[in-house]
Order: sequence, then structure tokens, then C-alpha cells
Amino acid sequence: MVSLIVVTGVAISVGFFVWFADKRHHRYGMLLLPAVSLCTALVLWIILQFAGLGYHPDLFWLAWLLPLVSATIVTAAAAWWFGRHREQADAEAMTAILRRR
Repeated sequence: MVSLIVVTGVAISVGFFVWFADKRHHRYGMLLLPAVSLCTALVLWIILQFAGLGYHPDLFWLAWLLPLVSATIVTAAAAWWFGRHREQADAEAMTAILRRR
């Protein structure tokens, strides 16, 4: 149970840190990246718990480390993708609005 609380707290913190570090974070919402980070970490944590790694004496640390590492990687990729595509979509929408007038 403690590992779930730690993984949840650190995953949300990672999401906010990546959001803050992204220079295009004004293009998407503040809670998007923490949500991506949390979902990634918890899904992998659940998979590792069902695989038995959370209860194996020599490998229990994998159930703590792998969700956080994967959450960091997926959140950084999501920040890059959302920032890039939202910027492009906003530019296209602005161009379409300006052409109508």
C-alpha cells in the first residue's frame, strides 16, 4: 500500500515538473501532463503487482522504479507531442478565422 501512495505522489509531481519545464505549456491545460503521468505510472504499477514483482523480496524495487521511469518518459513525450500539435492546430484555426473576414 505504501508503494501505491509513493508512486502516485511522485508521478503527479513528475507531471507538474514536466509541465513547468515545457516552454509551450500555455498551449494545453495544467492538469493534462500530471494526468498522463499518473495514468502511466498506475497502469504499470498494477501490471507489476499482478505479475508478482511487488511481493518478490529481490525484485520489489522494480515495482517502485519502473512506473516512475516510464511515467517520466511518457510524460515528456506527451508534452512534446501536445505542445507541437496544439501549436499547429491553433495556427491553422487562426488562419482559417482570419481568412473568413
